[in-house]
Amino acid sequence: MPRDRSRSRSGSPAPRLSLKSLGVSEISESDYFKKNSEFRTWLREERGKYFDELSGERARHYFRKFVKAWNKGKLPKELYNADEAAESAQPASSQTSYRWSFAGNGLKVSAAELRAAREAGESRHATYDLDAPPTSSAAPKRTQGPSLAPGKTIGPSLPSASDLTLHREEAVESARGERRAASKRARERLEDEDGGIGPKAVGREGMMEKKRARRDDDKAMRDRKEDGGLEVGEDVLMGAGGSDSFQAAIARRDAARNRWAEKKAAVGSGSGPSNDRLEAMKAREAETMAMFRNMAKERFG
Repeated sequence: MPRDRSRSRSGSPAPRLSLKSLGVSEISESDYFKKNSEFRTWLREERGKYFDELSGERARHYFRKFVKAWNKGKLPKELYNADEAAESAQPASSQTSYRWSFAGNGLKVSAAELRAAREAGESRHATYDLDAPPTSSAAPKRTQGPSLAPGKTIGPSLPSASDLTLHREEAVESARGERRAASKRARERLEDEDGGIGPKAVGREGMMEKKRARRDDDKAMRDRKEDGGLEVGEDVLMGAGGSDSFQAAIARRDAARNRWAEKKAAVGSGSGPSNDRLEAMKAREAETMAMFRNMAKERFG
């Protein structure tokens, strides 16, 4: 209940306390959490309100008033010397205005009744000394711990027919899933970057293998750029090779051109072979040139 604040107008106001003499200092709004215990007490006793029933904005509003009253020394002396431990020990009923329905129906339990109920519970779960001799022949059989209810079976029970069927179905489904996973892994090993030759490395080894392959490809690309982008064998550069080498093809082409020029000159002068022979030579020359073009195309694209 809030304190009676109705004072007569002629009555003198309560004297202000000196913070210095009390050994406390002024506070500010930043001490909202630090002085929460004193603030709760002030709200309950001076304002008749409960902190848990206020919104955050309303609580801050009242705390500003509390700060002003604190700094002016207008609060009761007990609040300035409040012991946080004593405040925390207050019953929960002092923190809210709510009252449980059973609190006012006259239901009270004495300490003796609580102690008797606690001792009865401990006696039911007491552990007896199995090595102690019995006090009398009529003493009941001693047991350790709580006794089992009659009719209960100890240990696991046998599975039913439906459980066995379910277990078999789960085993078949699991085996089918494992086979599918194994087939998928086999396909992935075949579908590697090298066209499916050999098993595909997985995990860390696979990553390292891919990095090495990329480094080799990058090095080959740099070498091609330095060489002008054209890959030419040594036999072509040096003019070596067998009858199918490029140098031999050039020589045959030049010889064919020379023969063609000689035959053309002979035909023009009238001393050359007949027209039939000339046509046959032209056909052979055309075949030879076609062969040269095919060889060059196969060799250099």
